[in-house]
Amino acid sequence: MGYISIRDLQKMSAEKIERLPGTTSIKSGDRTVGLLIPFKKPDPKRLAAALRKSRALAKKRDRVADDEALIAMGIDPTDYDEKTVRAIQKDWRARR
Repeated sequence: MGYISIRDLQKMSAEKIERLPGTTSIKSGDRTVGLLIPFKKPDPKRLAAALRKSRALAKKRDRVADDEALIAMGIDPTDYDEKTVRAIQKDWRARR
């Protein structure tokens, strides 16, 4: 389904929306006025496979090359941990 009209959307049940194949445009006449994105439960096997793949790819990362690429894009390459970020935020709020 390429799109649905607002009128059709009003008539749709939650079950029918969940069965949509993916993101669907909502149109009013010829204008696209929104997108409908049905939430689906993740497949645990696919999720586990994606996590295994991401962990394997992370082991092959070249941090120096990553930092150089970030610097070239004008991005601070500092890898702050959560504790440091929270301390910076606390200090920033105190100065306001």
